Amino acid sequence: MRFWTAYAFIALGIATKAWSSSEGGHHASLSDLIAPAFNVAVLFGVLIYATKDKLKSHFVSFSETVSNTLERANNKSKEAEQMLGTQKSKMANLDSEIKNLNLETEAEVMAYEKKLAKETEEKMAKLKVDANSKVAADKKQMTDALNAELLEQVIKKTKSTIKGNESYQNKVSSKMLEGLK
Repeated sequence: MRFWTAYAFIALGIATKAWSSSEGGHHASLSDLIAPAFNVAVLFGVLIYATKDKLKSHFVSFSETVSNTLERANNKSKEAEQMLGTQKSKMANLDSEIKNLNLETEAEVMAYEKKLAKETEEKMAKLKVDANSKVAADKKQMTDALNAELLEQVIKKTKSTIKGNESYQNKVSSKMLEGLK
């Protein structure tokens, strides 16, 4: 019904303009405006009748789009308010969180230092054992080499002594023969 009143005002405005703009000395009467007003009314009636479904669906879809947009804006607004509240609470608790992080970091550093000290002690103990084993092995190898060299020199000296003295050669020969019998 609101559309009809709007159209009636438009038609009245057109009719008033047409009536007030008379040409020359000719005064327009109300009866001269009946035919054009009827034509305008028929034209608007046909246009409204032909496009009412399209206009209605356009306005309905437009109202749904606006409604959806407003609903999404409301949801986004609520989410933003929640995020703002969360951020404000985080900012309020920032000092305590910094203290907690510092305490956690100090605890982790101390644990790491203890672990590193323990690992270092274990490695040092292992290195000491390895070094002692290597020193013992080197000492045994050197002692064996020294004993072998000493024995070789004693044998050489004994050979040279036996070769240089004939009585020793005879004694050695006789003892060797006794050992073979």
